[in-house]
Amino acid sequence: MSRFGRTHPGLLSRGFTLIELLVVMMIIVIAFFAVRPNIAGLLRGSQERSALRQLVGVFKVARTEALASGRLVRVMYSLEEGVFFAEVQSSPETDVSAFDLLPILGRESVKLPQHWEMTKLQIRGRLAPTVAEPIYFYPDGRTDGVAMLFSDLDGSDTVLRLSSATGKPEFFDA
Repeated sequence: MSRFGRTHPGLLSRGFTLIELLVVMMIIVIAFFAVRPNIAGLLRGSQERSALRQLVGVFKVARTEALASGRLVRVMYSLEEGVFFAEVQSSPETDVSAFDLLPILGRESVKLPQHWEMTKLQIRGRLAPTVAEPIYFYPDGRTDGVAMLFSDLDGSDTVLRLSSATGKPEFFDA
């Protein structure tokens, strides 16, 4: 090789040609678009698992508060906002219908993912007229026997069930 960057005819040149770079870039783009739907599905699945964990946390906090305080606790679902929140009975001695907001996991409510909605609520074996019916947790550790159906935009359903005797949650695909 000379001082001015010219090579001798018998020596190999270094670097890639423009065509080689374009071919590699096309392979990367094709691979990205082939894997992209799987990544979106994984993200959606992780959002659903996170929402279920938070929802189970709401029910555990509600049951624990009912046992510890000796007061009635209810979990409510807001249709408009798509959030769950808990309320504890203010003073059962004076007004049994008054409830105060119960902070859960450091916040006031737990929001469902945007692509998810609660479509059915069954309390004590009966279909509730709306999904906004309260779910009660009693001071003796019992709860209303509850089954909730959550539907995803892609048509998959998940059921969350609470045992009436223990309040233990279990969930499965419908």
